[in-house]
Amino acid sequence: MKKTLLYGLSAVLTLTTILGSLPVHAAIDAKINFETGIPKAFVAGDNSTLTPSTKHFKDGQQSMLWSWTAPSTLQYNDFGQLMRSFRVKKAGIMLWIYNPRAVDADLHFAFETPTGETPYYFDFHLDFTGWRACWIKYGDMPGDHSSQQISRMVISTPEGVTSGELFLDRLTFAETKLHDQITPDQQIPNNNCNLKRSLWHWARLWEWEQYTYDEPLHELTPEEKQELDLIKSRITSIVEANMSSANYINGTIIPRALKTFAAAGIHRTDDGGIIGAPLLSNDECNRTKGELRLDDIENMLNAFALNSYINNDPKYEDDFFLVMDHAIDQGFAFGHGNGTNHHYGYNVRKIYDAMWLMRDRIAQRGKTDEYVRVLAYWSGLSETRKPYVYGRDELLDSWHTLLMPRLISALMLPTEAEQLRAMKGLSRWLSGSLDFTPGTIGGIKVDGTTFHHGGLYPAYSTGAFAAIGYYCKAVRGTEFNLTEQGRKCFKLALMTMANYTNLRDWGIGIAGRHPLNKNGRIPDADVNAFGYLAALGDLTGSGKAVDPELAGAYLRLKGTDKELNSLFKKEGIETGPTPSGFFVYNYGALGIHRRADWMVTLKAFNTDVWGSEIYTRDNRYGRYQSYGTAPIIGSGNPVTAFDSGFKQEGWDWNRVPGATTIHLPWAELNSPLPGTLMERNPNRFSGASSLEGQNGILVLHLTEGNRKNFTPGATAYKTVFCFDNRMVFLGSGIDNNNTSYPTETTLFQLNMEDRGEALEVDGQIYDTFPLQLSKSGERVVISDTKGNFYVVKDVAVLNIAKQEQSSPNDKTHAMQTGDFASAWIDHGRAPKQAGYEYVVYIQPSNKEINRLLKKDEYEVLRKDNAAHVVKDLQTGITGYVCFEEYRGDGLLREVTDQTIVMERTTPEGEVVMSVCTPDLGITEKSYTTRQESQPIEKQLLLSGTWELTAPAAGVELTPEADATRLKVTCRHGQPVEFHLKKK
Repeated sequence: MKKTLLYGLSAVLTLTTILGSLPVHAAIDAKINFETGIPKAFVAGDNSTLTPSTKHFKDGQQSMLWSWTAPSTLQYNDFGQLMRSFRVKKAGIMLWIYNPRAVDADLHFAFETPTGETPYYFDFHLDFTGWRACWIKYGDMPGDHSSQQISRMVISTPEGVTSGELFLDRLTFAETKLHDQITPDQQIPNNNCNLKRSLWHWARLWEWEQYTYDEPLHELTPEEKQELDLIKSRITSIVEANMSSANYINGTIIPRALKTFAAAGIHRTDDGGIIGAPLLSNDECNRTKGELRLDDIENMLNAFALNSYINNDPKYEDDFFLVMDHAIDQGFAFGHGNGTNHHYGYNVRKIYDAMWLMRDRIAQRGKTDEYVRVLAYWSGLSETRKPYVYGRDELLDSWHTLLMPRLISALMLPTEAEQLRAMKGLSRWLSGSLDFTPGTIGGIKVDGTTFHHGGLYPAYSTGAFAAIGYYCKAVRGTEFNLTEQGRKCFKLALMTMANYTNLRDWGIGIAGRHPLNKNGRIPDADVNAFGYLAALGDLTGSGKAVDPELAGAYLRLKGTDKELNSLFKKEGIETGPTPSGFFVYNYGALGIHRRADWMVTLKAFNTDVWGSEIYTRDNRYGRYQSYGTAPIIGSGNPVTAFDSGFKQEGWDWNRVPGATTIHLPWAELNSPLPGTLMERNPNRFSGASSLEGQNGILVLHLTEGNRKNFTPGATAYKTVFCFDNRMVFLGSGIDNNNTSYPTETTLFQLNMEDRGEALEVDGQIYDTFPLQLSKSGERVVISDTKGNFYVVKDVAVLNIAKQEQSSPNDKTHAMQTGDFASAWIDHGRAPKQAGYEYVVYIQPSNKEINRLLKKDEYEVLRKDNAAHVVKDLQTGITGYVCFEEYRGDGLLREVTDQTIVMERTTPEGEVVMSVCTPDLGITEKSYTTRQESQPIEKQLLLSGTWELTAPAAGVELTPEADATRLKVTCRHGQPVEFHLKKK
């Protein structure tokens, strides 16, 4: 490349005295400090000594050295400290131990009562050198746990070892709950055994290390060797392509790395050791004290490797090896759990890129075995020694952060025979993991949505899709290709994302904790994944060498890979069509309605689908994202959410288009929890359905939960009926007791880049700024600033505004301003059984505008808390939303409750009908569940005698006098569609 980088004691105290003096909870976990010597609470047994040492340290500049000849003990005898810790639920011990000499033996920890019993104990394996974390909750320790009256901790020397020395530092007897993701490892393999939720994938590295391959090693054939060499060359091209950002060529990366390196003071000692700033997990690290995290190691290794590789400059190669050796000595080592290593994948990815670029130099220094053992372990490559285990959670994080590290680790193994076997295992595992996952755990669902944190999460799908795409690029044309089933599932996930984005942007309803920012769109790398999967082969039966649907979507989304562009041109692939129709994704309580270049994201939430994700520092005001929202993305060239009016600066978080909300001050709209909130709706009946894939309905039966600053029991029955470019919005049963703030239904809220942007209200143009109007009447017609028209029926108060707005940033709370045009129906304070009706015409033609000004093109046949029924006069479709058991006098006589039915009669007299419940049929209500979606039977009674024109799965007909009873079995929230004819 031609780029250039710039650059103990046995004091007698009565237990009642001790307990009487202890607080119930301590506010701070204080580390026991060895900077000024050895605290008196530590007592060395016979044959051992305790001294301060600067030779190794994990806190400050000094640790405690315990030198011993067996047998001996080390006691900690601070009654008060131990009892304060033991009185806190889920507390435990946190400690770091440096071992200069690995031995296959265990250090024994015992927690003793004043009378000598040992109700808590555990062993710590010493088969390592360097630093290791010793974190364990008391409740996870063996023992009968008959008493919490602990007076001392006794550490005993390992059996069968005559002498030794250990350095101890960062000792804490916690007075707060320890982390739920404490990680079992080689030192304490059975740690964290009482966690209710199955261990997160981050915490399973040592478990996976016990797996064995089911295939023996064998000598490679010439073809196998050629394939491995091809994949290696492609990995190099992938890593090189990711060097092209400005950060690598504008001179910042080397100075930043050198600054970190100098501050860390990493150097080799005269006796061959390494000393420097301590490396700790993100949860323990204090950077203000000069401590390091894994991303600091990542940045230094990456910078030094890039300088060597790009500039062909060996200047920092010694520092590269010094940093890696220090990281291993500090605990980035085989078999270690780092106390808690959760989410470490986000901090190590570039380490693997750096190691790949430096692999020849690593081999020259004889470091391959040592380094790759560490890399393979932390990548979780050992999980792929077995096929993917169905029901494994948190797949998006694994694909996103560890798939490429696994690929690199597999191909850096010391021998080609090991590399081949590892690649076979990785290929098999990845293909299996792409299959549909059950319930609400992470992965791909049968409707194509992708789950993370128990819900549809496009912002986490991107990154994961990119990594799978890179894998596809690397293995194309080799035996390590994905299976056909794996490719089909991945294709469904990609095409689903293409359906709910316009062009690359998705609506606020599915933005998770990333509203109105760059995380609401598909990045280049994920668009390229469409092309990389397409290049693996056709899945449509077209006979082409590539999949024309995936390749067409790649071209439409403006993929950036030059090799793919050339390939698809050669294959005669044309830009794919913009998605059109109505798409049902009830694993997200989501309907997508789109035509031409516009898209509406219709979003609800229910007992299985959360409404938004709120974090400590993210999306603090996003409570209303799924309250029946329907934002329109359809402006710009190319179309973007920003150009369609969605901008955070000044955005009123109370007014999401389509939502019915209580308009709260910021302090009360702010999340009531300091941390994560993923609120669910206690009603099961919320989601979407469609007919013939073209038109559809969203339903939200809302009951607000009982939380601080919520309005418990606030209700609304909301529907949106979508027919071509017309959307009929109905609301009934809007009821709450909030007398402090008004309840509103928002028609639109759109950012204005130009204050002169005009609104039309009942035929009059308003281009002045600011603007405040209030309208009422049987029929009010207004337009927004993006060419959409709204006809509001029988409205008492419709407010219309063009104004400068101020609102807090979703992360920082800093006030920001912007100009917005808005319209909303004011239901007043504490409304009782209020409702609304309005229709939106999306970007209508002049002819359509003239028509809509004169008359409605739909009929509302019913609007109450039992049912909403609408007939569209142009398409002939009638949609029924049955909140309760429905009875009527038309074609549809009876319907069981909580059912969406759509039907139309064809010119030939046949009836096309769909039946759906958005309810996923999941009875276990928890953060996530592996429970499969269960079938749900719905019954309908039709006037007349009917039969199916063709067999339809899940549909049974039974004649009843002059009527026909239908039994329809629904599952996965998908509409069941069928054709009927008179019998």
